[in-house]
Amino acid sequence: MTLALDDEVHGSDDSPTTSDAARRPPSDRTALLRVILAVVMPPIGAVLIVLSHHHAAGLEQPDALMFALFWAGFLGGMLSLIWLACARATAGATRALALIGIGLFSMLPRVVHFVPVGSDEYIHLRQAMETYLNGDVGHTLKLLPITKEFFGLHQAASAFAHLGEIPLWVAAMSVVVLAHVLSLLGIYQLVRMVNVPAAGAAVGAVIYSLNPSWMYFNVAFSYESLASPLLVWCLAAAVAAGRGTQHLPVRAIGAAILVVAVLPMTHHLSTIMLVLILAVLIGARLVPWFPMAASGSLDVRRERIWPLVLIWSSLIASIAFWWAGKYDWLINYLGPALSEGYAQLQRILEGVSKSTSGQRSLFANAQNPMYEIVSGYLFPFVTLALFLWALAVLWRNRRRVGSTPWAFAVVGAMFFASMPMLLTSGGAEGAHRSWGFSFIGIAVLCGFAWSFGPRTPGLLAARWSRAALTFAQPTFRVGVAVAVYVVMVFGGAALGVTVSHRFPGSSSAGDDARAATNEGRAVADWFAAHVPADTPVMADRYVSTLAGSLGRVSALRPSKAFPVWDIYMTPGPLRPEVLKMIWDSKIGYFVVDSRMATIRPKSGTWFVKDEPGRGTNSLVSQAALDRFNCLPWLTGVFAAGTLTVYEVDRDALRRTEALGCERPTV
Repeated sequence: MTLALDDEVHGSDDSPTTSDAARRPPSDRTALLRVILAVVMPPIGAVLIVLSHHHAAGLEQPDALMFALFWAGFLGGMLSLIWLACARATAGATRALALIGIGLFSMLPRVVHFVPVGSDEYIHLRQAMETYLNGDVGHTLKLLPITKEFFGLHQAASAFAHLGEIPLWVAAMSVVVLAHVLSLLGIYQLVRMVNVPAAGAAVGAVIYSLNPSWMYFNVAFSYESLASPLLVWCLAAAVAAGRGTQHLPVRAIGAAILVVAVLPMTHHLSTIMLVLILAVLIGARLVPWFPMAASGSLDVRRERIWPLVLIWSSLIASIAFWWAGKYDWLINYLGPALSEGYAQLQRILEGVSKSTSGQRSLFANAQNPMYEIVSGYLFPFVTLALFLWALAVLWRNRRRVGSTPWAFAVVGAMFFASMPMLLTSGGAEGAHRSWGFSFIGIAVLCGFAWSFGPRTPGLLAARWSRAALTFAQPTFRVGVAVAVYVVMVFGGAALGVTVSHRFPGSSSAGDDARAATNEGRAVADWFAAHVPADTPVMADRYVSTLAGSLGRVSALRPSKAFPVWDIYMTPGPLRPEVLKMIWDSKIGYFVVDSRMATIRPKSGTWFVKDEPGRGTNSLVSQAALDRFNCLPWLTGVFAAGTLTVYEVDRDALRRTEALGCERPTV
């Protein structure tokens, strides 16, 4: 059954004069105003956002002005586009352009800061470089080995660079921008496939854009940026294929099959979540009492289940093909964070967890302004209110819909199930990543509720007539909608990423977003010019990110099983087993940051989380760093600021086996 709703806004002019008759009706004037604001305000907002970034770039610490400039520009441009996209009178093509504008405008803060930010982007850039330069399909990287197995993003960036004859990083960001816009259009199409009118589908897309994953995490050059729109469009095609139409949904099935063929080689988590969401859609139709109790089978066309089963089975087959022999490896990669998070949560609930055993404080040491932090705390409660309101509307219309909205209600409920994991250091990242999937369900429900919710006071008028009249005013409803949007967009900013990821600023040791210094880039450039690709190099995690990407060397990462950090942190003679590890791993170069002896990194680690001294204020021994200058098998070959590159002389290492600065007597 196709639900219909009049999207037209009618207006009239009661004045009888000829001159007044020539005037535009109020509805036409309002429509023209919407278009003018949508054209004029985004460029003005863009200027303010650029000014906010320019101001932030010269600051040691964030100030109120940079946030004020940013939000004035962002809200001014975004609200005008949202008004045009969600208005009932907006034509189809204009609505699509407005949604595209929302996607492009939300990318502006990332594009303004047009350099890789954080270690993940640099690592993915290195994979794309090897694909672009050598045609590699998955390159072995010690920093993040899993990137070798999921190469779809890197292949796409390389293809864009070759086809467009543009720089690789420009191509990479082009892929992200295109995917970002397509994800929003995909949500719009998905909500439309649940028989929601165009205006309600646009509202659903706007709701989805408020999840922190989409606004901040999915604008990076990372797996989710490409995988999320693929997942969304697959769901839109699957829902379209399962509708009870007269014609076989051949094109929808074909589109979904195409996505499931490529998604497993693009991102592991998105593939797993698509398996689960499709299973929920199938389960909602299989449960015998559910369609009768919640949908009213007499009023709804028969829904097809076989297309969903076909798409789900094809996805399982694609996973079996792409992930053959990798299941244990994936479990070992994904399992520890999940199990650690649940274990920490259990200890917190039992009241035995301390700050050192996994408990996490929200917004600890946050540099956000107070209104963002307050909105961050309100974010889940506002989202819950929207979800419950949408669920009530869905229940009221239960005899007019099929099983699909109820399935997405289950998906949306997963957002609230993830909230306790935010309190754990092990599960917080997983909770953040899950929001990009659970908000799909919330978007579908809110789009439905916006279109089919009651627009008259109803029962409220019988008891509170004055309140009912107030709620019935369009200006009041618009004001509430704007307030909800502002709270959620502020809260999403606080919950999404740190301030250093959102704004440029002074370099800071140990800050993943700002650890890339000019000196580090100089070292990476030197490696790229003078050292063969994939030469093993040992450095701290921040220099390793640059050297292992831009420098194209094989940056190694120490661990408890590979404790080469001893050469940086232990002032006495090296242990023989550490010396043997240096020899066996064929390390060609060491990079030393002299600041190790004078400061603690902001993240608390120079290498990895379980390094010696983690969680303390102790500094690296200066004697340990001085040892690099006197070991007979090390020679300084390049220096940039606080960084010095030492080359390993393997012949001298084999000959002397020196554990310290004193040469052994022959």
